[in-house]
Formats: sequence, C-alpha cells, structure tokens
Amino acid sequence: MIATAASGAYLYHDMNVINRYRTTQDGEARLAAYEKKYLEYAVLKQPSVIDMRLNVALYPDQRRMQASGTYVFVNDTGAPLSDLHVRLMNDQTRLGKVVIPGARLVMDDGDMQYRIYRFATPLAPGARGTMTFEATRWQRGLVANNDDTRVVGNGSFLQNSEFAPQFGMDRNGMLQDRAKRRKYGLTPELRPAKLEDRSAQARNLINDAPWVRSDITVSTVAGQVPVAPGRKVADTTTDGRRTARFVSMAPILAFFSVQSAAYAERSRTVDGTVLTVFYDPQHAFNVDRMLDAMQRSLAYYRANFGPYQFDYARILEFPGYASYAQAFAGTIPYSERIGFVADTRDPDKIDYVSYVTAHELGHQYWGHQLVGADMQGGTMLVETMAQYSALMVMKHQYGDDKIRRFLKYELDSYLRSRGGDVVEEMPLDRVENQGYIHYRKGSLVMYLLQDRLGEARVNAMLRGLLARYRFKGRPFPRSLDLVDGFLSLARTPAERQLVLDLLDRITVYDLKTTGAATRTLPDGSFETILTIDAAKAYANGTGVEKPAPLADTIDVGVFDQRPGLGSFAAKDVISKERRPIVSGVQTVRIVTRKKPAFAGVDPYNMYVDRNGDDNVVAVTSR
Repeated sequence: MIATAASGAYLYHDMNVINRYRTTQDGEARLAAYEKKYLEYAVLKQPSVIDMRLNVALYPDQRRMQASGTYVFVNDTGAPLSDLHVRLMNDQTRLGKVVIPGARLVMDDGDMQYRIYRFATPLAPGARGTMTFEATRWQRGLVANNDDTRVVGNGSFLQNSEFAPQFGMDRNGMLQDRAKRRKYGLTPELRPAKLEDRSAQARNLINDAPWVRSDITVSTVAGQVPVAPGRKVADTTTDGRRTARFVSMAPILAFFSVQSAAYAERSRTVDGTVLTVFYDPQHAFNVDRMLDAMQRSLAYYRANFGPYQFDYARILEFPGYASYAQAFAGTIPYSERIGFVADTRDPDKIDYVSYVTAHELGHQYWGHQLVGADMQGGTMLVETMAQYSALMVMKHQYGDDKIRRFLKYELDSYLRSRGGDVVEEMPLDRVENQGYIHYRKGSLVMYLLQDRLGEARVNAMLRGLLARYRFKGRPFPRSLDLVDGFLSLARTPAERQLVLDLLDRITVYDLKTTGAATRTLPDGSFETILTIDAAKAYANGTGVEKPAPLADTIDVGVFDQRPGLGSFAAKDVISKERRPIVSGVQTVRIVTRKKPAFAGVDPYNMYVDRNGDDNVVAVTSR
C-alpha cells in the first residue's frame, strides 16, 4: 500500500503538477474554444516582420530549449495600426517576457498564449517597430500523453512556430473533422477564400509568413551539430557548448526550423553551392543517392527556372517519430523512416528517395521564391509545381519510357482518394489543400501538359512567372496566373481545351484497348490493328458525371514488353506516336518492322483515366 501510494503520488506530481494532462477530448474542446475566441481576428491586418534575430539554446540532455529574439516589423497594412496581436500556439513552449516599445499589454490570455498590445500612438503606415521576446520549452518528468518528440536527446527538430511568437490570427491548426466541429458548435468546415476573392491575396499560403532577413544563433551540447537556415558565419565550442551562427544572404520566409543531432556530414560543392547531408553515422545507406539527386535537381532547376538563391543546400535527418520531408530555406529536414533507412537496391522499383529529394529541392523555387495566396488553388502553385519539378528530374534521370511507374502510382492514389472526400472534390486550380489533388492529380496534369505543349516552352513560361513574383509580397499570386500561362502556350483550340479540361474542370477519361491483333505483310513488316474504346466525362464535386465529347491526339504504341513493368525501357518501344482519338469505339493501324508483344492507348498513363490497367493488352496473331 505504501509503494502504491508513493508511486501514485509520484506519477500524479509528474503528470498533473509539473506537466499538464489533457485527454484527446480536452484538446479538441480547447481548440474549439480557441477558435471561438480568436478566429474573428483572422481578417485583422497586422504588420509584417522584415528582420529576425534569434538565439536558440538547446539542451538535449535535459530536453529543454531557451529562445530569445528581436523582430523588426513594418506597418504595411495601409492604415494606422492601433493593436498588435501576438500569439504562440504551442502548448509545450511557454511565451515569457515580450517588450514592444511604444505599446502596452491590454489583453493577456495566459492559458491560450494570445496577447494584444496597444500603441500609445497608432503606428503610421510605413512606420517600423520592434519586439523582443523570450520563450522556454522544457519537458520534465513523465507525461501521460503528448510526449515531446521535438526536443530530444539526439535529433532535436523545431519549427519556428513552435518556439517563436507570430503576429495575428490565422486558420492553421484548427479542428478539421466535420463531426467534431459540429459537436463543439463550430461551422461544418473552414474552407479557404474563393478564387474570386481578391482580398485574400493579402495573405500567403504558408502561415502568412513574411519575407525576412534572418540572423539565427543556435547552441547545443559539444557533441552535436547545430543547424539553421542561412550561411554559417561562426562555429565555436566553449565550455561543453557548441554555438553556430547563421545569416541569410537572401530573403527567406519566416517559416524555418532549427536542428541539433550527433550528425555525420557528407558534402560536395557544385557550381559554387555546397550540398550537404547531415545524417546518423549508422544510416549512411542513401546519402550518396541524396547528394546525386540534389546535384541533378539544382542543375535542372537553375537551367530551366532561374537562379538558386543560396550558396548551400542541406538535408538533415530527423528521428522517425514522423514520416515526411519538409522544405525550409535551403534546409530540408528528412525523416529517417522514408529516406535514410529505405531499401533502394531493386533498380526496378520507384526510386522514391531521389524523387522526394527532388520534390523538396523544387520547393526552393515553388514556396521559397514564389508563394501563392491563401485561397483556393494556393497549393497548386507550391505542391503541384514541386511535383512537376521532381518529375522532370526523374524523366531526365531515367528516361521518358520509365516514367510510367511514377505516373501510375499517382493515378491510382488519386482515384482511390477522390471518392472519400467528405466536402467536395475541386478542380486543380481551385484545390483546397487536398493532397490527392495537388500532389497526385497535379503530377499527371503537369506531366501531360509538358508532353503536349513542350517541356522547353512550359519551363520558359514558368521561369517568367518566377521572375515576376520572386520574393514578392502582397498581392500574392493566384493559381489563375499559372492557368493563364498555360493558356498562352496553347497553339490550337484543342490544346486550349486540354488546358481547361485539366486545370479548370474535373475531367475523367476512360481509355481502353479492347483488342490488338497483328499479321505479317508481304514485305515482312507487321500490321497491328488496335481496337480502342474511348470516353470523356466532366464531374462535379460530389462525383456526378456528365459525358463530354472526346476529340484529342493521344499516344498509341506497340512494345516488346508491357510498359511500366520490370526493366521496361526505351529499347522496348517499337513504335509510339500520337493519333487522333474520339469518343466511342475505333480502330488504329500501326505498321512496324518488328513484331510487337503489347499494344495500347495512353500506354504511360498520362491521362486521368478511371482504369489505368486496361490501356495496354497483349497482341494476338491474326
């Protein structure tokens, strides 16, 4: 009884006194209360931070972090500014002292960490101000749930929103589940602004993070490597602490991470840029593959999209508490699960380590040079374009004929997911942060458009778009800027129709080869007749389809092996060319010098086809 009472008291002290114990339902109710109290302020214009100086001290052995910083901000709201809203929406970090010269604290919600400061004299348009702050994060003792996986013994990884305050309110982090929202008396869903709402161009997609100049100092224990965005200008070790300072030489979004671990490092310098992978010494399996992918990606992006803004590019391993990679300014945190311990020995499987690396490097342009408005279609300008960038790198690495394995994966993922959308499916240019659309469908759409309109022409248009919006603030670009770019490349009414079908409508194709038979001609060549059944339909957001006439030129080909399987490559392509395809059943005649084994329409699965497995069939003799 004494042991039970003592252990119970010990656990209660750790879980309920030192730490805060909340059930899942408590957390949901808390988020609902937060939204009810503060979401109304999301439309309130706030100043933009233009300069950040931060000092982040990590104590991995104590699972503790101390942060302090100074922001310089400018009133770019267009009107005098009376109130400054300061918040830190992370329950594991406590916001401490905040000083804003010329302003006093008029509201302090210590529990929710939301504060309002009022200027004695409203800040004039264009005027600047400063704010200094302190914050602490420290997990002590045992916790019942929500163990902190961000500050750990080896592999700390913190985003700035987890330790540094933000100005103003936004919708990020609110409850998303419709049933839970109804339970707590909230509107059924929080949807982004309509594409037609031009006022939404005043905020960007990425937490409305402004473009800033940063000066970040990170310290940690002597046996670890501190990393943050920026050029490393100092690195010293004194009294058992290692301290490094990083200064941005180009604008970065106020959306970044700091990391610390007992890293090994492997680097190479390419065209003046130092490429580095920071990794656990036990996980060196794919480090060279990542460096190769970084080198290929930057070479393609520089040649086609324009200059890269940094003289470094870093991949940093973090522990497998999560399975993703994420792009910050020149730094890419990358989970050990999906990259560093991946088995890439089978050459016939998708090289997703290189693909993910290329995608995240693509974000150095799409997201960290150009960032879309916080509205419908915003993620098309960021995620879809990073997907396109990665596909182009893969295309030039493996060849156009091996790309089907990537496209088929994207097609099947899109088709599986579209029926489960609880709100409604949107066209790509109106995507509402729906991953199956901006990632999966976006890959198919972009690959088909570059194939039809020309890779070089598409990239020249994209280069111009980047030049127009690089590091620009309000008003942020819309997806329609990209749609208009593609429309400008259309040379015929059919190409214009294709652009609108792919970007501005929910279009589903049904392309199937119902038979293919070949015979030997008198001259020894082979005549193959394909029977193709084709259809096209437009769908609404709930999946109701309406037939539409199909009149397009689509790839038709004959092959030695089935496309996309095993070691299929260019050597297995006997003939592939675009042929006119219309709605209904039709036959296509192909004459080749070699007898084919397989034949089909859209053999590489470029179209959003309701069944990508019936495009190609085995060829029979006749």
